[in-house]
Amino acid sequence: MIGTSASTLARPHLPARFRRAAARCALAALATLALDGCLLGGSEPLAAVSQAPGTAQHGVQVGAVTRTFLLHVPPKRPRRLGRHVAYPLVIVLHGSGANAETVRRMSGMDAIADAERFLVAYPNGTTGRLGLQSDWNAGECCGTAESQNVDDVAFIRQLVDSLASRMPVDRDRVFVAGFSDGGRMTYRIACELGAQIAAVAVVSGSLVDAHCDPRRPVPLIAFHGTSDQDVAYADSSYSTPRRSPPSAAVSAPPAIRFWSASNGCQTVTLKRQSPHVTQMHFDQCAAEVVLYTVEEGLHAWPGGASDGQEPTSEIDASSLAWRFFARHPLH
Repeated sequence: MIGTSASTLARPHLPARFRRAAARCALAALATLALDGCLLGGSEPLAAVSQAPGTAQHGVQVGAVTRTFLLHVPPKRPRRLGRHVAYPLVIVLHGSGANAETVRRMSGMDAIADAERFLVAYPNGTTGRLGLQSDWNAGECCGTAESQNVDDVAFIRQLVDSLASRMPVDRDRVFVAGFSDGGRMTYRIACELGAQIAAVAVVSGSLVDAHCDPRRPVPLIAFHGTSDQDVAYADSSYSTPRRSPPSAAVSAPPAIRFWSASNGCQTVTLKRQSPHVTQMHFDQCAAEVVLYTVEEGLHAWPGGASDGQEPTSEIDASSLAWRFFARHPLH
C-alpha cells in the first residue's frame, strides 16, 4: 500500500482503531479521574489569562460553547537585541480518548518552552459520555466531534485570537503540533488555516480531510512508527494532491506524499538518523517537509513519556519540532 498513489488507496478501517485507542485511554483516564476530573470535564473555575509563569486552565467562547485549554507560560519573556519581544505560541493537540494534560505529560513541551521562552497551549477536544472519549473533528473520521460536526478549526482560530488579544503573541510564530487524532486535526488546521499557522508537526497522524487544499505551502515535520497499530504507517490519505510527489517518496506514508506534492517538492534525501530512525528530507520545495520514520516504532511520542506504548528514545520529537518551528516563521 505504501507504494500506491494517494488517489487509488482504499479508505482504511479507522473507526476500529479509534475504538481500541479510546478504550485504552479511557481505562487510563478512569485510574486518574479524581486527579484529572477538572481537565476532562472543565469543572474547575477558569483562570484569567496572565503572563504569570506556570500552567493554568482557561476557556474561550466558540459560538454557544465554552472550550477549555491549558496554557503554559515560561518563567522569562523572550528577548531580542536586549528588548522584550512577543511570545511564539505552540499549540499541542492530544489524541483520541485523552486530554490536554495527557499530551502535556507525553510531549514534555513545557521544559522546552521554559528554555526557549515560548507559550504552549494544550486544548481539550470534545468529550462523549463521562468525558472519556475526547476527540477532534479532523475531517471524515471519527468519533463524537466528527459525528456532531464540531467546528474545531474555529476553536483553534478563536484560541489564537483570544490569546493574542490578552498577551503579546507573535502572530508570525504560531505553530501547531498533534499526536494521533490530534495529528489528524493538525493536518486539517494546516489545510484550512495555512494563512495563520506558520508550520506544523504531526506525530503518528494521518490525513482524513477529504477536501484539503492548503492556501499556502505549509512547512511540515512528521514522526511515525512502522509498527503503529492505531494509526497505521500506511494509512490512506483522503485527499489527492494536484501534482505528483517525488518518485523517491514511494515508501513514505500517503499523508506525507500528499504534503510533499502540495508543497511542490522535487527530490528526496534519506539519512540514517540513529540505529532505528531514518530521516526523509524533501528538497526543492516551496515549504520544507521532513519525515522521521521509527522502524518498528509504536503509537507513541518519540522521546516523550509513555502512554501505554513505549516511545523510542533515539530521537526527541518535541525538541526536533521546536527547532523546525524556530526556522519557519510565517513571514
